[in-house]
Amino acid sequence: MVAAEHHDVSGVVAMSMMKGLRTSDVKITLVVNGGQSVATRVKPDGSFALLDVPPGSHLLETFALGYSFPPMTVRIGADGTIRAAYAEDPTVRFESPLVLKPVSAATYFEHRQGLSLGSLAKNPMFLMVAFTVLMAWAMPKLMESMDPEELKEMQEKMGAMGAQPSMGDLFSGKMFEDAKAQAEASRGNGAATPKRK
Repeated sequence: MVAAEHHDVSGVVAMSMMKGLRTSDVKITLVVNGGQSVATRVKPDGSFALLDVPPGSHLLETFALGYSFPPMTVRIGADGTIRAAYAEDPTVRFESPLVLKPVSAATYFEHRQGLSLGSLAKNPMFLMVAFTVLMAWAMPKLMESMDPEELKEMQEKMGAMGAQPSMGDLFSGKMFEDAKAQAEASRGNGAATPKRK
């Protein structure tokens, strides 16, 4: 049995399209036989070479800090011919030596949006605070514009209602006991007073 002859996959990374990026920040990886990987770094002139790659179909991935490269399928024939195409779009083909170009700059963070009235209007906490401030400002103005007789009548009604029951009174049943005692007391007073003719 004769072992298959291995070949070198070479190419160039378009470093001129990636301003400010060092060649040490670029890594080329070829996934061979569905699991093994052969990796290399880019030389200062942008060239690279993956040595002793067996014939077959392999996946080539390029990693560059801040840039996106599409993965490529590299097919090496038994006679040493090398053909490559984008993994997602096999219609775009390449011959050896490969020329690898970034398709876009990678965005790692979302840009923070500035403060706008629209975003504030959607915030429930802002709406509650704004309503409270508006009522604190508007209620004294409404009270000033009320008729003095109506204001006095409203104050008397609120005084007759007495203290409002707390949530603890509602849950403990104290409010109902007080209401029952008050009703019994008013019935007792009503029965004791004779009716005048």
